[in-house]
Amino acid sequence: MNLITAARAVMDNEPTLLTIWGAAIVLGLVGYWATRFRRWLVLPALAIIAFVAWSQLGKLADPVAGPALIQQVGRGYLIQACAAVALAVILAVLGLAPKRTA
Repeated sequence: MNLITAARAVMDNEPTLLTIWGAAIVLGLVGYWATRFRRWLVLPALAIIAFVAWSQLGKLADPVAGPALIQQVGRGYLIQACAAVALAVILAVLGLAPKRTA
């Protein structure tokens, strides 16, 4: 088994960065619109974002497999995954901003 095949085997179980960013943008915008509709919906939106982030990226936080996985996929993957989750949270919280009155 060569190095490329081994890296593909690791990445087969992890979402791509495009998938992570896409999901973060969609979840963030849905959270934003829900929070603009009803302010209390920020709590379920943040809970959904946290659940999805943990279910997809929880292996990176594993004390045994996490360091090996990060070594395989690179630190940039971890940084971008965390930035995408932060974007989703920020978008959902921005929905709490006061509405403009004309």
